[in-house]
Amino acid sequence: SKEISDLEGELSSIRNLLSTQAALIHGLAEGVHIDSLSISNSDDFSVNATSDSEDKEISDLDKWLVEFPDLLDVLLAERRVEEALAALDEGERVVSEAKDLKSINPSALLSLQNSIGERRQKLADQLAEAACQPSTRGVELRASVSALKKLGDGPHAHSLLLNAHQQRYQYNMQSLRPSSTSYGGAYTAALAQLVFSAVAQAASDSLAIFGEEPAYTSELVMWATKQTEAFALLVKRHALASSAAAGGLRAAAECVQIALGHCSLLEARGLALCPVLLKLFRPSVEQALDANLKRIQESTAALAAADDWVLTYPPTSNRQTSRPSSISISNTTAFQHKLTSSAHRFNLMVQVRISVLT
Repeated sequence: SKEISDLEGELSSIRNLLSTQAALIHGLAEGVHIDSLSISNSDDFSVNATSDSEDKEISDLDKWLVEFPDLLDVLLAERRVEEALAALDEGERVVSEAKDLKSINPSALLSLQNSIGERRQKLADQLAEAACQPSTRGVELRASVSALKKLGDGPHAHSLLLNAHQQRYQYNMQSLRPSSTSYGGAYTAALAQLVFSAVAQAASDSLAIFGEEPAYTSELVMWATKQTEAFALLVKRHALASSAAAGGLRAAAECVQIALGHCSLLEARGLALCPVLLKLFRPSVEQALDANLKRIQESTAALAAADDWVLTYPPTSNRQTSRPSSISISNTTAFQHKLTSSAHRFNLMVQVRISVLT
């Protein structure tokens, strides 16, 4: 009985020891599980945070890709040119960065490039249309041409600028209708004012927007020369032709002087166009001069046939008025010789023609 009682005590002690060991092992196991869960949760949080950040960035880029074409369409519809140019530059920047970082898939990148190209062309068409309108004011014209140049199409922009000035003065010429009875000098002055004012303004705008680049300067000179030639042809048709045919040397010379006076004002802008006018006007002036010389010849022959051949000094009034100012005092004695009346008349007619030409 005593041995059994001692054995039960030992069994109870072993049971208690096993319970203690089991509790200790269970506690250790719980601690390891908690730490593992903590680490796992921390890693999951970090991964989820990174994933959320990347998803947010991708989401923002996708949202921008969707909204960008609509934004450009709104800016183009409202004619907000400067903002549209800034948006197009931003789009080009995004495309460049996407190509380097490969942050946009190829199909989306191609779609973005096509969208930018289409809107850029649409903006260029709007600017070109505005520049071609005769009602477009000077400030608006310069703004449209400057914006078109920023789009990278400088040569087209410069041509549009010159054509716009040409269309503007041609539109204003519609109210200038010469007739066979109109005064040639008045028509020449009005036409010269329109043409050469437009050429001067075009030269100023070209210099302000495009500077002194040789390509644009050369195009400006060629365009100005063409406008000068067209002006000369109109003057010859409506003013010089009739005067030259009728021997109206004074009227022809006056038209030429008016045209040269307006044209010479362009020399300060680097446009020497007077030689072009002289070359084109010379045949008409020569025709008028030939007609005058023929008239002098015929008149002198008629006067000589009816002359009494009495030698006299020239009349005092004629002596003072007929002598050109370019003749020196020492040579005035040449006009004091006794001549016939027909010779005096011949001298007078010649001096009048010389004074007209000078």
